[in-house]
Amino acid sequence: MRWKNLHLRGVGAALGELVAADDLDSARTLRDATSQRAVSIASGSTGMDLAVRAGRNALASMAMTAIGALPVPDLHFHAAIWRGSRGIDFWSRAAYVRSRLGLPAGRGIATELNAMSNSLVGGIDISARVLAGSPDLDTVLLTGGETFGPPAFDHLTADHGIAYGDGGSALILGRHPGLAHILATSSYTDPTLEQLHRGNDRFAPAGSTELGIERVRERKRQYTDAVGAASVARRNQEGVRTVIDEALGDADVGLDQLRWVLLPHYGRHLLDTHCLQPLGITADRTLCHAGDQWGHIGPNDQIIGLTHLITRGAVAPGDHVALLGIGIGMTWTAAILRIDAVPPGLSGLAPPLRWPWRTSADAQR
Repeated sequence: MRWKNLHLRGVGAALGELVAADDLDSARTLRDATSQRAVSIASGSTGMDLAVRAGRNALASMAMTAIGALPVPDLHFHAAIWRGSRGIDFWSRAAYVRSRLGLPAGRGIATELNAMSNSLVGGIDISARVLAGSPDLDTVLLTGGETFGPPAFDHLTADHGIAYGDGGSALILGRHPGLAHILATSSYTDPTLEQLHRGNDRFAPAGSTELGIERVRERKRQYTDAVGAASVARRNQEGVRTVIDEALGDADVGLDQLRWVLLPHYGRHLLDTHCLQPLGITADRTLCHAGDQWGHIGPNDQIIGLTHLITRGAVAPGDHVALLGIGIGMTWTAAILRIDAVPPGLSGLAPPLRWPWRTSADAQR
């Protein structure tokens, strides 16, 4: 869908300490599968705390392009993929984040999205459609925050081909110009892949408590042993190509016109087979050399990446950027942005890095 009046007004990120993968106990298991150099570990923080930090940065970035008083978001969507990132049950994480940001009571709703790792890029699509049909609304806040950790969810070994990191992100969408114009979005769902992350598990009975070590690897293997990895790859490729092709077509932008393509921070092999090959692009157009310092941070990867680009001046007005979200279930969303402004004061909001994030090929672009 093409959007004529949808803008990115603010963006922010928050990460923990970037710990070298070689310094973690489980590094030997990980190295060949992901080529991960480091992961973000936020010891002592919750996912909600990281979302609050990111939200403050997003509000600060909005202030740099806003004229007049800053709007209070009418809607607030929050996202987290793992139970360890959700604080406590029977409680509202979205309301907590909104309260800690100092946002007052007012019209609209604070609630949660659960498209797993596609919650925030998918949330851009949802927010666009809500704003398009709701002339009384003006501004939407999207936040996310994740914290993983052993023994229940080891950052390096819980999943196959993916290292997970701790962090948060936030973006603010609205009708008035700011950092970028969101030109188009597209989403696609294939529920036949639901069992990929369920495997052969039975549902827990009502009243039970979900404890213990996550068995992501085992459940995935049960499914791929039954249907074959090629079947999963084929259906993922269809989802990726469907949303990218539709969003680019609606935006009237060619794939070769994209300055950057922001993807999930998968390990190098999975990034290649599930993203780069279906898109037909090379890694130098992505942030793989920053993502392999942060890890996969659930739905936050693309928003952290966008914050990285804008705060480090790696984009300029007129550049086009694509965000591709992929979530368990499975769902895919693409969003095409055109950068409008890069205020110089944003550099203090940049996500941390341990090593240079550009290869020699990147630097020549």
